[in-house]
Amino acid sequence: MIDKLPKQDWQYFIPAFVIVIVFVGTDIIFNLNKLELAYFSGGLLIEPYRVITSHLVHADFGHLLANIGGIIVARFFLNELKLKNNFLFLVLICFLIPLQTSLQWLLDIYLFENPMSFLIGFSGILYGVDAFILFSSIFGKRRFLGLETSLTINAKVKEATIVITGIGFLWSLLPGVSFSGHLTGFMAGSILFFL
Repeated sequence: MIDKLPKQDWQYFIPAFVIVIVFVGTDIIFNLNKLELAYFSGGLLIEPYRVITSHLVHADFGHLLANIGGIIVARFFLNELKLKNNFLFLVLICFLIPLQTSLQWLLDIYLFENPMSFLIGFSGILYGVDAFILFSSIFGKRRFLGLETSLTINAKVKEATIVITGIGFLWSLLPGVSFSGHLTGFMAGSILFFL
């Protein structure tokens, strides 16, 4: 099965596999305290590993499935935009993780003055990918940081992305869901698109 995975789909399979493995490790095998791995605005500078680990840890199985669903939706939309690159999704993730976390930290420390903010999950990164897809569907995107992408304008993807983004931001207002994490992810993806 895995040996038949299309070459372009590896870029989606790898992050999904990693977050599943981390979930198995944190929730099933070791039953770790997730706060030790979470984004923590007051401790981010002294524990920089949290920049990465916070995106890989999930609150529960439903949270994990929602983020795997987000990866599947991103794959569908990028295919609809005629993505011609086998690495764009992974490259976006690599840039979104530090950029989204930095924006979140700046908001927490300087705007909200909240040194006790804790966040976990991959959804902030998915909101960044969502922003990149939305702007690509509106303007197209031939290249990203020297990589050929050949993303085409697509009105259907634009409309679907707007609806999904709107519903997602409304959902972000529910208790226990991080509106600021999703917002900073969307901001990070927007910044990366316009680079």
